Order: sequence, then C-alpha cells, then structure tokens
Amino acid sequence: VARVDPALFSPRGDGRKRFRRGQMIHGLLQRLPEIEESRREAAALAWLARQGVGETEAPEFAREAMRVAADKRFAPVFGPNSRAEAPIVGEAAGKPVRGIVDRIVVEDSRVLVLDFKTDRPAPTDPAAAPDAYVLQLALFRAVLRKIFPAKAVSCALLWTEAPHLMELPEDRLDDVFAS
Repeated sequence: VARVDPALFSPRGDGRKRFRRGQMIHGLLQRLPEIEESRREAAALAWLARQGVGETEAPEFAREAMRVAADKRFAPVFGPNSRAEAPIVGEAAGKPVRGIVDRIVVEDSRVLVLDFKTDRPAPTDPAAAPDAYVLQLALFRAVLRKIFPAKAVSCALLWTEAPHLMELPEDRLDDVFAS
C-alpha cells in the first residue's frame, strides 16, 4: 500500500470546475434530506441559483443529488440517526485530527462515517479507492473509536455519480497506519 502524505487530507478533484461541481453536490446532499421529497427539486434549483450555478449545470447537479437522496438503499444514511457535516476533532496515530465528515450515522451498535465523492468515473472496487480518501476516513475512524468505544466504527464512500455506497474493509483502513 502506498504511503499517503497527510497534507492531501481532502482532495476533491483537479480543476476549479470539478471542484465547484463537488461543492454543489455536497451542499445539496447536506440540505435535501431535510426537505420533503416533492419539494426537493424546486429547493435544489433555488439553492443552486443562489450559489451562482448556471441554468445549464444546475439541473444536472440537482438530478445527481436528488437521485442519491431518494435512493432507498441509502435511507439509513439520511435517516433520523444521521447528521450532516459533523465536526471530528481528536488524535490519531499521535497526530491531531480536525475535519468535517459529510455524514455520520450513530446506531445502537455501530457508527458509520460517510464521505460523499463526486469523482467520475467512480471506482467499483474498494481497492481502487484513492489512498488519500482512505487515509481521511481511517483518521476519522481512529478518533471516533475513542468517542464511541463500545460501538463498531465503519467507513464508507458514497460515490454520487453511480450512485454506489462503498464500505471500506477494515484491513484497507488499517493499512494506512502501517509503517
């Protein structure tokens, strides 16, 4: 497994346009689950307009985010036990960790840490998930294990384009801390 520079904590693409697309879809996924499904499209387009997204891109961004938010496979991720944009502060591997997780789900026996990714095309195999993404989630997992010692902490990437929820295997997360 390749070593990852911690400075690459949250890579989100190559170029301003791609970065903007990711920001807008993240913003929609933060807001849409709280809105009644029948009102989501109008709310999404209005929010995107306020962000300065043009009429060409806004419907594309809205469709992608609405498809993810409405997908029944992801219902627990957007359910009442979940929170958007949860701050994570602590220590992992002897270093301070500060960040914001896109979504966290706290259940009776498990905590799920979820990061939305808008990369195109999205990988389908967890082994192909970029190392920097895995590092970010591994650091969050280490902090959350201290906060929730009686719960299992799982990490997943939600690829918005497919959409596809990719739970990362424990060994892949552990490998980022190997010397």
